[in-house]
Amino acid sequence: MRLPSRLLATAAVLSMATIPLTAADMTVADLRLGVGVLSPEFKGESSTTITDQAGNVVSTSSDSDSRDADRNGRVQLQYVAGSLGAGGGLIWGVGVAVNNATWHDGGQDAHVTTPVVDVMLGYGYAFTPNWHFEVTPFAGYGRGYFSVSDDGSTDTSKEWVDYLEYGIKVGTYAALNDSLVLGVEVPYLVGRLDPEYDYTDSGNQQVTVSDERRNQGFGLLVTLGCRF
Repeated sequence: MRLPSRLLATAAVLSMATIPLTAADMTVADLRLGVGVLSPEFKGESSTTITDQAGNVVSTSSDSDSRDADRNGRVQLQYVAGSLGAGGGLIWGVGVAVNNATWHDGGQDAHVTTPVVDVMLGYGYAFTPNWHFEVTPFAGYGRGYFSVSDDGSTDTSKEWVDYLEYGIKVGTYAALNDSLVLGVEVPYLVGRLDPEYDYTDSGNQQVTVSDERRNQGFGLLVTLGCRF
């Protein structure tokens, strides 16, 4: 009978085809530089107080709004390590990052820059000795640097506020040789900050703005790293 031999041959071919998808042993010790974009979605509310030159309050107002940023980018540097075996393994890491969001509104521009330190702890799985993926929750603390500039303003103040971020990221990474590593990451990030800032408008009135802001959503980053 030729049928059993054909079945055996087919099974052998299928087994060979699935070898790259079986778990592999891998030691991860990467220094990675990542660049990309975060979600432009910002939710929150703000209150504004306008004071004249004599110190009298001219008007106050509050508003709940969720105006998206015109752009929101991220640059990060991370050290990530772990030992992956047949069932995958633990992945941990530390890193620093800078997020920058910008809003344009006529002659006025607003910028939020947030340097932050992150820690992460998750799971990794290696498909081959040179290719693996990671699922890693992360959390970080930093400072938000909020500035506003106006075409007609005589003064622009810049304030630092607390910044907190947390979320989870999924990434896949390929080692092209013994040291070069390329990767793609998709983070879901929540960032919170409460900026306050003052500036003098074109009518020489003092404007004070207090915000509560939350940036939330998916991002996309590409990474370039070296493996030790």
